[in-house]
Amino acid sequence: MTVIDDDEDGCEEIMEILRDFDFVPSTVNGSFDDRVGDLVEAIEAQDPNFVICDNRLQARQMAQFHGVEVVKELVARRRPAMLLTMYGSPDRLMLRRSRFDVPVIVHRDAFDPERIGEYFETCWREIVDDPVDARRPHRSLIRIDSVTEGPVRQIDGVVPAWRPDHAVPIPIECIAEELRNRITAGTYLLGDVNIGTKHEDELFFHHVNEVAPPPSEGVR
Repeated sequence: MTVIDDDEDGCEEIMEILRDFDFVPSTVNGSFDDRVGDLVEAIEAQDPNFVICDNRLQARQMAQFHGVEVVKELVARRRPAMLLTMYGSPDRLMLRRSRFDVPVIVHRDAFDPERIGEYFETCWREIVDDPVDARRPHRSLIRIDSVTEGPVRQIDGVVPAWRPDHAVPIPIECIAEELRNRITAGTYLLGDVNIGTKHEDELFFHHVNEVAPPPSEGVR
């Protein structure tokens, strides 16, 4: 098992927890600048069964990118990996952009070594195209609740099949480019959403690429 964290103390803390549960963790040191592929290759050289990666890798100049990019690449290469994060407000929107591609994201304080098997299974089932229920995409109606213009365009949407009275931020990058300028409050879209999840932070929006008529016109 490989642990990636630019904070030596934080890395050792996770590794010590893992040793207490009879895992044999290792880590990767070095500075990788903007070279995600180099860090991924250094991890693969250790041939770990599982990778735990912190999202913030910049503070001590391990990398200019976030750990989420590392986990995305590892999973794409069929390497089970999970992301640890402190889930600050800016992180939530940034991570939702990648949530479809990253099966397991856990708040650092909620990391539980007794759940390593569950984390691994969730990753592996995604890799073999048999996602767990909470990660299974369903073609869903999305009602745009509000659009706030500014330096960063903010879009909030409601997924009636998930929670009909709860709006969540949707990154503009999750919506097909050709639709972005057509969206206003009240627009209905269709996209793939994992409506089986219980937690807002685990929601993903994928293939949001169709405008739908409002439910009163026949789509529910």
